[in-house]
Amino acid sequence: MVLKKMIPSVWETKRLTIKDLTEEEIPTAQKLYDQGSFIHQWDGGSLDKEYVYRCFTVGDLPPNGLNEQFKIQVIRMQETGLIVGLLTTYHGYPTPETFYINYLYIDKEYHKQGLGQEVVNELLDILKQTKYNEVRANVAIKNWAALRFWTKLGLNTIQGIFGDKEHGVDHYADIEVIKYL
Repeated sequence: MVLKKMIPSVWETKRLTIKDLTEEEIPTAQKLYDQGSFIHQWDGGSLDKEYVYRCFTVGDLPPNGLNEQFKIQVIRMQETGLIVGLLTTYHGYPTPETFYINYLYIDKEYHKQGLGQEVVNELLDILKQTKYNEVRANVAIKNWAALRFWTKLGLNTIQGIFGDKEHGVDHYADIEVIKYL
């Protein structure tokens, strides 16, 4: 398999700088991940206290995935340098032409300011310059805000629905959405 071009180690939007995570940033990034753990009420998961460290050391990989195709990046406000978000991505899953957004979270103090949309729009522009032909994200069906977010950004083709077959309080399923580039 030929590895597609990786997204840059550092890139910017109008208000943000997105860069590869450093070891010193792991505790701050983990706090952001912990803050976003409310999503587990919709996906049936549990808080992973080692998520950021694991991503930094071995990655959050798909089946047969390679660490060198995974990225974990922090999102900083340009004006203050404050870390306000976390982005994890995989380059080339499930096909070499697919770019996968594993996780995107913006600090709750910065919600509703368009920062997530700013990150994804710039990321889509970067990806259009590569040979990727699609972008995917996986969202818990019960996470209505995230479904609205991704579909508004054009990830509005359903690739599949995975998880429990029946609806219920203790039943969970995810929807994989795609945007063709």
